[in-house]
Order: sequence, then C-alpha cells, then structure tokens
Amino acid sequence: MKYFKLEYNSLNIKETGTQFQCVSVEKLGDIQNDSFPMEGLVDFPFDLPIPIMENKAKPTTILNVIPINKDFLILEDSFIDYLKKNDVKGFQTWKLKVKHKNEYYVNYNLFFMNFPIQRDIIRFEDSDFYKGKFSDYLFVGEKINIESYNDYLNILNRFKNSADDFLKFKKIGFDLSKLEIDMFRICNIPFEGYFVSQKLKESIEEQGFTGFIFKEIEKLDGRIKVIY
Repeated sequence: MKYFKLEYNSLNIKETGTQFQCVSVEKLGDIQNDSFPMEGLVDFPFDLPIPIMENKAKPTTILNVIPINKDFLILEDSFIDYLKKNDVKGFQTWKLKVKHKNEYYVNYNLFFMNFPIQRDIIRFEDSDFYKGKFSDYLFVGEKINIESYNDYLNILNRFKNSADDFLKFKKIGFDLSKLEIDMFRICNIPFEGYFVSQKLKESIEEQGFTGFIFKEIEKLDGRIKVIY
C-alpha cells in the first residue's frame, strides 16, 4: 500500500483565496516552546494559538498557519469526525478560535498525532548521513555512521551544541511494508509531517474536502528509497 504526504495546497488559489492563508497570529500559544513534547499524550493545560487569516483567504478543511510547525495540523470539525469514522486513532484535538477580519471561526481544531513512527520505519542500513554546515550549504563533511534511531538522536543532540554543524543526508530509506494504518506522523527526521494511505487519500478526495494536496512519499525527493 502506497503512502502520501498530506499537505496544504498553496498553489490552488481559487480554492484557498491566497497562497498563504495565515501568516500571523493573534496569540502564538505554547506549542512552539522548546519544552513542549513532540511525542506522547499531552496531559497538561497549555495556551492555544489564535491564527489570523489573511483578508483574501477562504476557509478550507485544512488551514495553513505559517507560524505553527509541521507537528500540528489545523483541521475543521467535519474532518475530525471523518477521521474517527475511518478508525484513525492515536490523536488529540483542541478547539481553536481562528480570526478572519473582525470575526472568529470556532469550527477549527489543533490536531496532533501522539505517537510518530519514525523509529519503526527508517532503514539506517539504506541511509547515508554526513556532517553539513549552516555557513556552507555545499559543504560535504565526514560520513557519519548511524546504526539505530537512538544513535541518530544522540548525534542530533550533539550537533545542537554547535553553531555551525548539522546533520545532512545523501539518501534515506523507509520500510513501509508492514504498516496497516491509514494515517501516521513522523518527526525528527527529514520530510517530517503527516502521511496517509492511498485508500484514505482517495476517500478524502471523493469526500470533497478542501485545501489538501498529496505527494507520494518516494516522489518527495529523489534521495528517498521506500520498501512497500
């Protein structure tokens, strides 16, 4: 079963009204804080963001909010209900206010899948990592041998202490052959975000939900190698 990255379709201006629907917020909230957990259940209160839609923007099923990172989606109530009917599990939602001109929409939700699966799908034996530099995008430093996701996290943490070094890749492998779920999230690795199965993609398109675009995972970048 093929999988597709689920994204906001910034090129469909006829549907979305403008390329970027929300470029500012009335309140940023707490989810951008470094201390906010990117995995696991969120079992504590926190301040929610309040996005501001551009005047020309049209409300769509998925809302593009530039200041909110890719670990979260902004989705209408109807789509949350749709996911529940399709037995998508492992997520939390919080009701949002979205400002548009002088009014507030109250039918949007902050959406978060709690348990990303990058640890289970990345094939380090099919991946090639090396040291890069922020000061020189073309710089190809030493090859970095990574054998496990824990190794990968340790190297990321080590590079956090450097002002210039960061982890780059020449190729990255994913094994999706054992997946039996219709929606998942990955984080901490290249191409992080939300993905849906071909079955769910086709159903979303048939339902006429707006603002979405789907890109098959292997076609996101020529350096990605996928086992289905």
